Amino acid sequence: MTDHKKSFELFQELKTSEIYNTISRPVIISDNLRTPENMGSVLRLAGNIGAQKTLFVSDIANQFKNYKINKTASGAAEKTNWKIITFDELEDEIPIEYQLILLETVSKSINIYDFKFPEKTAFLIGNEVNGIRQELLDKADHVLHIPIPGPVSSLNTTHALSIAVFEWYRQMVKIS
Repeated sequence: MTDHKKSFELFQELKTSEIYNTISRPVIISDNLRTPENMGSVLRLAGNIGAQKTLFVSDIANQFKNYKINKTASGAAEKTNWKIITFDELEDEIPIEYQLILLETVSKSINIYDFKFPEKTAFLIGNEVNGIRQELLDKADHVLHIPIPGPVSSLNTTHALSIAVFEWYRQMVKIS
């Protein structure tokens, strides 16, 4: 008979949360997401990684249907610290000791796998079509890209965020 443990039982056994309690929690920021489903996916990921807070810079997100956000978030909306803010409020929301790391493929971006993440990281992802606005690119401490070897040269913004936060986590756990 095969031993099938539920994920929460396995993670309790592996003491994943205890290891994670020795490092700072990331901040997650999105710039003008277009869909409530992607907003929900970001919240789910924020809950997975235990983000300190999640910020949605948007003028339209208040118009999204909550049930669409909640369906994709799978309960994470109630378990995470998040809010919708304006572009002008963003600077005051990022802790001063955190470095702003943007995920965007631009000429000055660095391959994510060649980058040593700071412990105190604020991740920023962009709009599904337009990417990250120039004003935020100008404020970045670092801009990273994920190398994509296949014929499709882009990722869903929430998939890119997943890769980045878990690469950050892998690096933090390895050095702590």
